[in-house]
Amino acid sequence: MKNKVLLLLMVSVFCYACNTSTESYERFFIPKGASNQGIINKYYIHNYPKDNQTVKTTLDYSVVKKINDSVYEQINYNPAFTTSSIREFSILNDKLKELSHERYYSRDTLVAAYENTSENYFLTFGKETATYNAKLKTKSENYITVHQTTKFIKDTTIASKPAKIVEQNIANTFVFGTKPKDTMHFHYRNIYVQDLGLYSSTLTTEKNRLERVLVEQISPDAFEELSDHDIKRVGYIDFDDTVDKNLDFNLCSDHKSIFDYYNGRNDRAGFIGGKGNLKRLVTKQLDTTKLKNESGYLTYRFVINCKGEAGKYVTNEADFDYNEKEFDVETKTHLYKILSSVEKWKPCIIRNQPVDSYFYITFILKNGKIEDILP
Repeated sequence: MKNKVLLLLMVSVFCYACNTSTESYERFFIPKGASNQGIINKYYIHNYPKDNQTVKTTLDYSVVKKINDSVYEQINYNPAFTTSSIREFSILNDKLKELSHERYYSRDTLVAAYENTSENYFLTFGKETATYNAKLKTKSENYITVHQTTKFIKDTTIASKPAKIVEQNIANTFVFGTKPKDTMHFHYRNIYVQDLGLYSSTLTTEKNRLERVLVEQISPDAFEELSDHDIKRVGYIDFDDTVDKNLDFNLCSDHKSIFDYYNGRNDRAGFIGGKGNLKRLVTKQLDTTKLKNESGYLTYRFVINCKGEAGKYVTNEADFDYNEKEFDVETKTHLYKILSSVEKWKPCIIRNQPVDSYFYITFILKNGKIEDILP
């Protein structure tokens, strides 16, 4: 049940703008240009265990739609594009009020019931702390009580856009029949950016820290194409359209059997020695003059086969507003040469066997400097 709760709490939360108009509040949780069909936000979720085990990365998707003048709907999807939760809410002055909430699992569905519908607010941008109480019921007699307090911290700017920081403290108590069994405590720190929605969040527990980062915004048509569950799934790479398409690269299996990068649990593919070693490699080979004062997100996606060999590189390029852009060719070539110089990567292990899998490296560039490398 404890592992379930970490998944339950991965759903996105919302925030509002500082002024009093509902339209202005809307801009902080609905991406700019979104119609009633919504723009889909794609997030990477990095799990940093406190016992210094390997960092795990997964992803999910979230879309907010406007149902009518006063009701909004948020749908969250897991990496397989299956709906994981649906929430309806309304905006009342500087507070967000949850109207309904369901979370879906392979063997159960959790449905929220509220103790006090008149004062039960999920979020606030005001000076007063918002309090939220709900009971997440299952088909059985078991349920989870949720007590949450939310506090607006401050206004700030992210990538030259207005942004807001909100913190939440959450206590979940598990009740089996009529007996409370255990209580888990969580702390959220969320950043919302105008016209982008939820930009990032950090969830802290006793055992780990989960960092959620917005990496891409996807149109409804593109999302539908991705989610058709054919070969072109989450990490699909067309081998005929890669940076290194003329170089030999052998799979251990076939193209349809390449695992997605989030598979493997503690034995996912990655850089041998972890992120710290990767940063040291990049720093050692980096020629900053070739970064050309570029800013934005430059992502290299590629395949690591069962032998730890890498190949079939493609790039995804975006500015800090997640609009597509073209990075300077010399910048892309230089960083590609650094990554392709790695002789051996850690392959993904599935059922004690090394397999082919997709992988990605994202360089966050600002004014010609590398600010961070993901994952």
